[in-house]
This record gives sequence, C-alpha cells and structure tokens, in this order.
Amino acid sequence: MAEIVVKRWSADHFSPRAKKSQAGRCAQGGSPCGRDAEFTIVYPNGEPIATCPDHLITYVRTRINDDEH
Repeated sequence: MAEIVVKRWSADHFSPRAKKSQAGRCAQGGSPCGRDAEFTIVYPNGEPIATCPDHLITYVRTRINDDEH
C-alpha cells in the first residue's frame, strides 16, 4: 500500500536551497510548471516538494500505480 504524506503548502517546509518550493511555486515537473503551490508532498526519503493540484494528482496516481506492480 502506498503511503503518501501531503500537507498544505508552507514556506517553513523547505530549506533555503529549495528556492522554487520555498517561494510557493510548483516544483513538480521541473521548471515548465509555473503554477502556484498549494500542497507539500513529502517524498518517501523525507524530502518535501511544493506542488500544484494537478501535479499532486499525477504524483498520487503514479505512486498508487507503482505500488500495484
């Protein structure tokens, strides 16, 4: 079963190195996504990343699919 940790976005979730995430921009999908972050995903390795709603859905689908295989 995939365990997915999602929080409401906050600048406090990120180190100064994570400039895009800390600035409230979606960091999923690399630089092309210019949307605002609404959520923080915490990867299984503990690393947080800011994400928009569309990329959150993509992440959840991918994790669930990976877990089923």
